[in-house]
Amino acid sequence: MPDSIRLSVPNGRIELSWPPTLEDDPDVHKLYTDPRVIQYLPFWDPNASLESVIQRRTTRLTEPNQFRDFRIHHLPPHTPESTGLPNLLGTVGFIFMSLENQATEAGIIIHPEAQRAGYASEALYLCLKHGFDSKDEGGLGFNRIMFTTAAMNKAMRGWLEDALGAKHEGTLREAWKSGDEFIDAV
Repeated sequence: MPDSIRLSVPNGRIELSWPPTLEDDPDVHKLYTDPRVIQYLPFWDPNASLESVIQRRTTRLTEPNQFRDFRIHHLPPHTPESTGLPNLLGTVGFIFMSLENQATEAGIIIHPEAQRAGYASEALYLCLKHGFDSKDEGGLGFNRIMFTTAAMNKAMRGWLEDALGAKHEGTLREAWKSGDEFIDAV
């Protein structure tokens, strides 16, 4: 397991960094409690505390073979000052990694102000490349990477299908609890 990972493309605008650090926790907290972000994540607490974000980060760091949470930051000369965007653009990574089965689920959250500007595509490319690259190439060597989103999240579904060529393989009926109801995930 590497001590740290930094992923970027030549002339790219962003860098993915792992492990996540304490310095990013306040920005992650703002992101994870933004109603525009969590509208399709009904299982997230809109009133989550900063302490719960810190606990999530530290718990996931104790299980590096299950979770790989990258932080998405600007690369110079694309600074918060030059773009008008926050320093932390989002998070991307893998959850429920099965190294034995070479499979995982991926997820991405982009700051609402940075959406539809190509940051998510660049971040997801870097994350997926790291996931599919062999261990000899510094990657994780996955054979399969899956995405799950709320069935009603048409923007994410369309982006995954159009940008990645992802295929809808099924609907998980009433998979996520939303208040007193359950919603479908795809």
